[in-house]
Amino acid sequence: METPKLDEPSTVLADIQDLLLNTPDAEAFLEELARHSATIFSSPGAEVYCGITLMRHRTAGTVASSSERARQLDEVQYAYPDGPCLHACREGTQVHIPDFEKDNTWPDYNDAITGHGLRSVLAVPFPLPDNASTAGLNLYSDRPNAFDQAAVQRANDYVEQASKGLQLAVLIAQHSQTAANLRAAMESRTVIDVATGIIIAQNRCTQVEAMELIKKASSNRNVKLRVVAQAIVESAGGGPIHTVFK
Repeated sequence: METPKLDEPSTVLADIQDLLLNTPDAEAFLEELARHSATIFSSPGAEVYCGITLMRHRTAGTVASSSERARQLDEVQYAYPDGPCLHACREGTQVHIPDFEKDNTWPDYNDAITGHGLRSVLAVPFPLPDNASTAGLNLYSDRPNAFDQAAVQRANDYVEQASKGLQLAVLIAQHSQTAANLRAAMESRTVIDVATGIIIAQNRCTQVEAMELIKKASSNRNVKLRVVAQAIVESAGGGPIHTVFK
């Protein structure tokens, strides 16, 4: 395979920054990064597929892929306890298999992946700011010896250049999840407070007594406090409660 030609580091960084700025969220950025990576390492007549694996608490999953085939190849990997992509994520070292038909590092996985027509893979770990998470760039080819030493070096250089963008995307995703969790908690608190007020008005009891009634109903019905509170609000003639964020 012809060694892929990468742009100068400053140009690659600029491309990554453009991807980050022009995508609506971290998920879209990672999908674009996977497609961008596959394009860079492909050449005429020698397509490369790219998947990005995120491993958190030793559980791996594909967060982005350049194509449906790339996603399927990653899924084959996750069906086995170990393999090149998982090993790269766990150990923080690159894994290069020039030809699966001549390699026996992971026999069961090798048999499965060659059954899908794959011949070579290059998995390069991404550094992440969160010590509980690791990630890897997985480059696949249906051709044997698809990645020569120059291509391997270029892949490592590329990952180093792209890692800042990936780290930022992961941080954005984490903050977005935190914000979503906070919003859900605040909305839950709002409906519980309204339900408490309704019980106080109807039963002329204290706030503590009203809250105990909600907790007891939650326990007896084996449902969450918010569900009980929402039912109380709706039975009193009120619609769904929404928290307003400004």
